[in-house]
Amino acid sequence: MKSVTVLVSPPTNHPVDHLFTSESRVQRERIFNLTLLEDGTFVLLGRIRGDLTHAREILSAEQDVLGFSISEQDANVGLVFVHARPPPSIRRILELRREHGVFFDLPIEATEEGQLKLTIVGETNSEITGILDEIPAEIEISVERIGPYIEDPKSMTDLLTDRQREILEVALASGYYDVPRRATHRDIAEQLELAVPTVSEHLQKIEARIFGALEL
Repeated sequence: MKSVTVLVSPPTNHPVDHLFTSESRVQRERIFNLTLLEDGTFVLLGRIRGDLTHAREILSAEQDVLGFSISEQDANVGLVFVHARPPPSIRRILELRREHGVFFDLPIEATEEGQLKLTIVGETNSEITGILDEIPAEIEISVERIGPYIEDPKSMTDLLTDRQREILEVALASGYYDVPRRATHRDIAEQLELAVPTVSEHLQKIEARIFGALEL
């Protein structure tokens, strides 16, 4: 599976996006689900932080919001459900997901700058890059990463084989990655009863896979 991670600046005419202006005192944290319905409306489940009373007032005043609820998790954090009519640009993005046979990796996280960090996943690079070419111009995007899909970027060891994980564990425990370095390839090879060139080759592959998956 292939993926592309982009930073998205949502259009300001989005009825839900009116929650997150500088005057609203509400911050977007993440989107857990976003679905386009058959009638062209969409439903969204997300988490917000800030003045939840003010958030309710904003959503109540929006004509394109057909229904909503906010469940408080504590004084300043709430789960928000919204059913609304999207602007054409947002509706088009949700249509493209279906047309290209790709999916969005959920949840979609929000950055401190108010952008959405969206990972699009598909079977081939052409599928996931094809959707980028058709995103409406009024939605600003910047590509952060294109590469293999990683289910959990925090678990980099998922990229490794069992043998590579074993060698990495011994290398870490031996101090190979300490500064200053406290172990050599030979030390690791002796503990695992492997040839030194075998350990050297595995460590090169381990580092290539992990560094290749990092988002820089």
